[in-house]
Amino acid sequence: MKNNSLLCALGAALLGCSLASHAADVNVGDYIALPDGMNLVALYGQYSESDKLKVDPSPTYSDKTSLRSQIGIFRAIHFMDVGGFTIDPQILVPFGKIYDVHQNSDTAISGATGIADPIVGGTLWLVNQPNAGNYGRYLGITPLVYVPIGQYDKNKAVNLGQNRWRWDLQVGYIEPLWVNQSLELNLGAIVYGDNDDYYGNSKLEQDPTYSLQSNYVFSFSQSTRLAIGYAAYWGGKQKVDGSYSGLKTDYGQGRIEYQQMVTQKIQFSGQLTHDFHRTGGYQQQLGMNFRIAYIF
Repeated sequence: MKNNSLLCALGAALLGCSLASHAADVNVGDYIALPDGMNLVALYGQYSESDKLKVDPSPTYSDKTSLRSQIGIFRAIHFMDVGGFTIDPQILVPFGKIYDVHQNSDTAISGATGIADPIVGGTLWLVNQPNAGNYGRYLGITPLVYVPIGQYDKNKAVNLGQNRWRWDLQVGYIEPLWVNQSLELNLGAIVYGDNDDYYGNSKLEQDPTYSLQSNYVFSFSQSTRLAIGYAAYWGGKQKVDGSYSGLKTDYGQGRIEYQQMVTQKIQFSGQLTHDFHRTGGYQQQLGMNFRIAYIF
C-alpha cells in the first residue's frame, strides 16, 4: 500500500485506537441495575499510547511511529421502571485530544482537539436479580447511537468526530459464581454509516465490528472489587473509494481493573489495558482509564 493511500485511511484507525472505550468497552459492574429513580453521573479520564502500526497484511511500522491520546467522557444515566422492566436512558459526551501522531516519519501528522461524537441510548434489563450471589444476576440489552456532530475537518487525517452515524448494540450478562466471585460477559456489534466527505475528497465505508469482553471479578467486600479481563475485537474492514485500506478492527486486549466505593455515593475505578496483538491499526502498548462516579 502506498503511504498516501494509508494516510487517507488513517483517520478512522486513529480514532478507533484512541476512542475505542467510549462505548464499545465496558467497565466492571456496568450491567448492575440500580433501583428505580436513581441517577449516576460519571467522569472518565483515559490515556493511551501506541508505538506500532500494523497494516493488513503488511507492512508493520515501529520506527518513528507513535500515537498518544488524552480523552475525557462525561456520562449521565437515569434508572427507571417501565412496565416492570428497568431501563437507564443515558448520554455520553467524549472530548480530549489526539497528538504525537507519527507514521514511519519524523514529521508529525496533525492531531485533533475538541469534542467527539456524543452517544445516546440505554439498557433494558431482561434479567434483574439483585439478591443472587454477592452482586446479583443480570442480563441487559443496550442499543447506542453515535451522533455525528463532533469536531471534524475533511482536510485533516485525524479527527475526534467521524462524520458518520454509528449504531452499537451490546448484550451484557453477570453471573455470580461463588460467594465473592462472578463472571461478566459482553457481546457487541457496531454498524457504521458511510462518510461521504472523507479525507482527500474520498468516501469511507466500514464493515461491522464485533466484540467479546469478559471479566472475572473478585469482590473483597461490598465496596471493593478487582477484575481480570480479556477482550477480543474483529471485523471492521475499512474501504476508501471502494478499495480495502489495510485497516480494520482486529485485536486482543488484556485488562485489570480496581474499583472502590470511596463513600456511599462515590465510586473510583482504575484500569490498565494492553493490546497483546493488533492487525490493521495502531497497537496500544499502555492504556490507563479512570472513572469517578457519583450515585444519587
